[in-house]
Amino acid sequence: MKRIILVLSLIFLTAGCLVYLPYNQNQGQAPGAATYETPQAYGEVTMSYIYGYLGQFGFWVEYQPYGYVWVPSSVPIYWRPYTNGRWIWTDYGWTWYSYFEWGWLPFHYGRWSWNRDLGWFWVPDVVWAPAWVAWRIGDFYLGWAPLPPGVEFSFDFGLRWPVRGLPDSYWIFIEARRFQENNLSYWILPPERNLTIINFTSLRDKFTIRNRRTIIDDAIRPEEIERIGRIPITMVKLKEVKQPTETGVGIDNLRIYRPEIARDKTTPKNILNRDELEQKLKPLREAEKPENLEEIHSRQKTLLENTQKMEIENLKKQVQEQVKASPPEERQKKLSELQAKIEELKKKHDLEKRQLVKRQSEEKQQVKRGQLKKKSDSGY
Repeated sequence: MKRIILVLSLIFLTAGCLVYLPYNQNQGQAPGAATYETPQAYGEVTMSYIYGYLGQFGFWVEYQPYGYVWVPSSVPIYWRPYTNGRWIWTDYGWTWYSYFEWGWLPFHYGRWSWNRDLGWFWVPDVVWAPAWVAWRIGDFYLGWAPLPPGVEFSFDFGLRWPVRGLPDSYWIFIEARRFQENNLSYWILPPERNLTIINFTSLRDKFTIRNRRTIIDDAIRPEEIERIGRIPITMVKLKEVKQPTETGVGIDNLRIYRPEIARDKTTPKNILNRDELEQKLKPLREAEKPENLEEIHSRQKTLLENTQKMEIENLKKQVQEQVKASPPEERQKKLSELQAKIEELKKKHDLEKRQLVKRQSEEKQQVKRGQLKKKSDSGY
């Protein structure tokens, strides 16, 4: 009897420690994506394998000056890189674990960029990193942004920035207290909040190089996040596996597929031009269900309003403390200065709200056009 109880206890404890991370959107092959017969994956793969593998989940297009770039097809219209997944502190620093089936590749090799016609696209490269991002940190927020193709990396010099900075729209912000959530995308702030939050945070963009061949993403130390977010952070070990399908999160490890990528002179089998790509992407991006979009828009609005309110309350608290600490003859002047700061912050908040309403309206119209086209095509 004692043995049975012991076995049942072990099963219960093990199940409680495992982290199951379902992704709430279609991870499989997207409609209209090219189909390839990809070779078996193992410790070293070629660019031919990369072209074939990602061709199942998106489209290859020639886009100068980068050559062949990849555009994912199974992502919604509001999607941004490094959003559908979670951050895990490992012996290689902050490591991105993606919920996409193909996420082991474009978030650890290469660079992401954005274009009005293509949307977010990925430029291949062969160097692996826990995540190719820059960071921002403040008293309440943490942010990260995909490094664009113009940012080169060398094991001798680290990152090389032609212009050290990123477009505001690249940044993804979250309240520090939410940073270790499993469903991270649920808490990511709408991009309109970047207008204000960037000014509340400072840039961190350094990698540590171990043994001149290993990249450690530790620009932000876990104790900093524990302090501002008041959340515990535990390190796990990276464990390499032999197949992409074996990746996942265990009790004390993160299983990753990290092959060496050999450059070769092959090209993708199916290459679209810009017009062809637009024709294939448009119906996919219009396929979002209106009720799903409404739920996401409502959550974005709530996140925007709650964090704006928090900022105003915090600034008012600072006003009270600074005025109280000032000499009596300077208090009125100090109060006027700080009240002006509050009014300026409110103006930025109002602009963010207007921009949010405008973007959400455009996304609703895009989905509405797709729904009307579906009804027209079906004869109803």
